[in-house]
Amino acid sequence: MAYSALAVANAFIRRAQENKLPGLTPMKLQKLLFYVQSWYYKYRNQPLFDDVFTRWTYGPVIPSIYHEFKGYGASEIKAPGSTIVPRPTRENPFAYEVVVPEINWNDEEAVSFIDEAIRVYGPISGWQLSQMTHQPGTAWAISGPPDGGPISLQTMAENIHPGNA
Repeated sequence: MAYSALAVANAFIRRAQENKLPGLTPMKLQKLLFYVQSWYYKYRNQPLFDDVFTRWTYGPVIPSIYHEFKGYGASEIKAPGSTIVPRPTRENPFAYEVVVPEINWNDEEAVSFIDEAIRVYGPISGWQLSQMTHQPGTAWAISGPPDGGPISLQTMAENIHPGNA
């Protein structure tokens, strides 16, 4: 079962809070998600999380993650993202709860891929990661113009930046 994109984003944020991931801006988070999803799909033939990347000007973006963290601008993300879920009770059928989605930290495979993405891409700035996604032959570059269209998982897995294969 795939995680939500927000749960995986929060895993990166947790690592940043543990001082294991420097400079985690919204742009850097998007690109780390892109690379971890690409690698996970390439080697496991299934997605790590259940959302779609789209082609935006500065590279691949998950719109829901963009909107969750856009308030940080180019600054570092300080807190995990959250979502509101219905929790109706007999007394209040309209009750809800704010939830911070998380991965299962006992899922060694998922944690391993996240930590490896941090090891490989963590020292690189969000801007540099964005430039990497724009290189000729990458999934973003061959998927068409930056028009918000989707980038398929297959394209992502087959066209990871050549310098990091």
